[in-house]
Amino acid sequence: MYPWFTSLHTKLLHNAAEQRLHHALLIAAKPGMGKHDFVQQLASDLLCHQPLVSGACGQCQSCHLNVAHSHPDRYHVVSEKQISVTDIRSALSKLLEHAQLGQRKVLIIENADTMTESAANALLKTLEEPTQHTYILLTVNAIERLLPTILSRCEKNTVAMPHPQLINDWLMEQHNVSAAHDFIRAYQYAPLSIAHALVNAPDSNFLSFKQDLLAVKQQQMNTIQFGNKWHATAYQCLGWLQLLLHSKMQKATEADAKAKCMHNYQVVLHEMQRVHHQGTNKRLVLSHVIDKVMR
Repeated sequence: MYPWFTSLHTKLLHNAAEQRLHHALLIAAKPGMGKHDFVQQLASDLLCHQPLVSGACGQCQSCHLNVAHSHPDRYHVVSEKQISVTDIRSALSKLLEHAQLGQRKVLIIENADTMTESAANALLKTLEEPTQHTYILLTVNAIERLLPTILSRCEKNTVAMPHPQLINDWLMEQHNVSAAHDFIRAYQYAPLSIAHALVNAPDSNFLSFKQDLLAVKQQQMNTIQFGNKWHATAYQCLGWLQLLLHSKMQKATEADAKAKCMHNYQVVLHEMQRVHHQGTNKRLVLSHVIDKVMR
């Protein structure tokens, strides 16, 4: 269990033990926080045959089936792009059946904010008239993308980005690494994204990006080489550049320096919009931007 989910986990299990758990739980968290892992664990807890206050026991038949990914009362909807009405109707039809293990039924809908309007409307009736001992767990990146009618029928649980110290404690415990505050900010305080960048992508993370900027400044790398190396993540790189310019602008004491940072910030913002357009040469965009802001 990720430590930034601990308090929510404890609250939900307590409510379940007292039979006060809402039938539709909405878990809102930014990407890179592990919300999908969290709802998978919560589903296992809810389906466990043992008392819920301590979570899944790991020993009962239900827990063994969960580990084997073959629990008959556990259903899952996820789509790489968009959740269709067919996906939702198929899952809801299974919820109408009796629980095969005589306990609860759990439906997980990951990235529920990608549901089409017709899919959301199909889900609405079940949220209004839930079947007994049935729980629907929805995860979202952006809560505002859900229909108000869906939101009004769910218990909303928004998980805030963890404090940098908590992130570093977890990084040290799990991966024996730590991150500077600007590195944490570069990945929007998302611990899993930070861990991946530090452990799995040392040559393409924020620290490497800053080192290459320094190399350009010291004329050890030219802007064409920079663009060739970083073009695949051009949008992210421009976002990092904005972060550095904003920090520099805050530290600037002279009006001219602040104005130059603000101008460069606007240039980067404009180019971020360009790199989304199909056919844009991202190598040249990066080369141009780096050449301009490094003058």
